[in-house]
Amino acid sequence: MGKTFTTFEVAKHCGVFHTTVINWINKGRLAARVTPGGHRRIPLEALTDFMTQYEMPIPKDLAGKRPMVLVVDDEPVITRTISRILARNPARPDYSVCNNGVEALVRIGKEMPDVLILDLKMPVMDGHQVCRVLKSSKITKGIKIIVVTGERLSPAKKKTLAKSCDAFFSKPFNAKELSSAVTRLLDS
Repeated sequence: MGKTFTTFEVAKHCGVFHTTVINWINKGRLAARVTPGGHRRIPLEALTDFMTQYEMPIPKDLAGKRPMVLVVDDEPVITRTISRILARNPARPDYSVCNNGVEALVRIGKEMPDVLILDLKMPVMDGHQVCRVLKSSKITKGIKIIVVTGERLSPAKKKTLAKSCDAFFSKPFNAKELSSAVTRLLDS
């Protein structure tokens, strides 16, 4: 038998009261089994099917998906270096690479990453613009952003940037520190 959930656990995942979950079960909308003690248990597959049917977001821990990191930098040497760091990261995230801000926003529209590793100075659309776009939307403002840049920033620019990103690294960066920041943000 696979993983099952109580009505309280399902309520938490769906953002409702547990009595609402009981009503869904009683009306036959959500499949559940009843224990000998009279408690309801909802199988993982029944819960994810229900959430899909009613267009509820499925948390990654329920969907069994690995965390996703998107690397956005126009320098191939940097993207290869960061890719190697992510391949050795203990969180084992999936990751993909984009070469500019427009490409990154298109990719984010298809699959939202948990963490974005972003260069500031790029052609087409720079990292500052990408941050502004992401933080201005309710849907994307929760994406964790790590800025990795070779750009010299004034203290005032660093302070402004700190409001829209979760970590900041200057190139060249320390691989262990970047990996630790990724792990910390994936866990938060």
